[in-house]
Amino acid sequence: MALKFLYLIKSRYSILALFFFVSACVSSNDNSIGIPPVNVDVIEENNGVVSKPTLDNPGLSDENDFEAVAERQTIESDAERLKQNQEVYTIIQPTNVPRRPGTNIPNVVEYALITNNPPGVTIYERRFKSQARFERNCNRYVSDSSAQEAFLMAGGPQRDQFGIDPDGDGYACRWDPSPFRKAVGN
Repeated sequence: MALKFLYLIKSRYSILALFFFVSACVSSNDNSIGIPPVNVDVIEENNGVVSKPTLDNPGLSDENDFEAVAERQTIESDAERLKQNQEVYTIIQPTNVPRRPGTNIPNVVEYALITNNPPGVTIYERRFKSQARFERNCNRYVSDSSAQEAFLMAGGPQRDQFGIDPDGDGYACRWDPSPFRKAVGN
């Protein structure tokens, strides 16, 4: 039996052959390779009926069980809870975006709010307008926001030291100030 096994392992279908070999050994209760025989009685005993889980565990939520929730809640109790929530409801007014402590990185949100030109409208003159250089240089940044930060730190928007604002709109790579403006209603 062991020689037959070695031959099967060398064949193209070694995994399939190994499966059939082990199956043959188990079914014939051949213990020559150290596989214990299968006790069919044990398998049948373990395949008994599984009892239904109970919901008496206090750590589990029953909020998806309509009957359980209906026993605890009523329309009146929902209305009372809604009234209590409305009494403690607080509106927090928006404030300015804080500066990052201990850093000199420009705030791109603040820059977006102080500018008003749309992307693509030339405001600053650029001498070199190479699309290939633009693409290559923009690919160095993990995001358009990080490119905009680097652009502003290096003298932008007046100067484009890195070649990431060839159209001269003041926005590096494909950075767009529109979402920040819309968030504050500009």
